[in-house]
Amino acid sequence: MNKEKLHQVGPTAFSEKCLDRYLANWYVASMATFFPHMKRALIDKRGEDIFRQVQQSDAKRVVVVVNQWHMENFEHHWAHHYGQLPRSVDFEEPINPIGDMNLREGLFEMLYNALHRRVASAH
Repeated sequence: MNKEKLHQVGPTAFSEKCLDRYLANWYVASMATFFPHMKRALIDKRGEDIFRQVQQSDAKRVVVVVNQWHMENFEHHWAHHYGQLPRSVDFEEPINPIGDMNLREGLFEMLYNALHRRVASAH
């Protein structure tokens, strides 16, 4: 269903209108799991650039509009710079950002169930 929406409205409109914050963070977390170098290049570097531009501004007040792909990254930079805890706290031990769910196992189960449904419906 999301694939159809993406095809109909395009990637920019899809990411801004069809995804909520949690689903966008899930996509970013899955990108970090399966494509860590791509995530660093597309998400992390851009978040650092946005934060650096805000920090270098001489204005007394700044309004920053950040899309949801970069929002969590920007919040982490902001919180660490000003000595605050971000909303999703960074722990010393590595944790799964989605919670207790094992992402690879969950995706495997989804693929297995989809294949099982197709085989069952073919009969």
